[in-house]
Amino acid sequence: MKANFLSLRETELELVFSTLDKIVESFLSHSKSPILLFTGEMGAGKTTFIREWFSRFGTDSLINSPTFSLYNIYDSPKMRLYHFDLYRIHSIDEMENLGFEEIWGRDGVSAIEWWQKAETVLPKENRIQITIESESFENRTYTLEWSEGEIS
Repeated sequence: MKANFLSLRETELELVFSTLDKIVESFLSHSKSPILLFTGEMGAGKTTFIREWFSRFGTDSLINSPTFSLYNIYDSPKMRLYHFDLYRIHSIDEMENLGFEEIWGRDGVSAIEWWQKAETVLPKENRIQITIESESFENRTYTLEWSEGEIS
């Protein structure tokens, strides 16, 4: 399945968030831990999207980019979020030594920026791909893609 949201400002993301909420809830209701795979150029708003989306669930955490720590864990009354930023990863060997595959798709919700660097070690199921494309300084297009068969 695919959902496109064209030319939105960061203040206009409620429909994108509510669509993502329904998809994530469907995965969780089937005892599956979804993996949110974020694609977008540097500065496209991947971390901002994650921060704004997850802050709606009542977390007390300050959500920021895990570029240097590689991942952060956030809790809310509704779910646990594992937020990964793989930008600094240089090889698949480095990736395999970090043990992230023990988390991805197995616990809570995983949000992964620069996920393509881990493509070969990521589970093939439970994926929700989120693409953010910059149209201008203020406007972005958001695309959500997921396998309907996994959650029906």
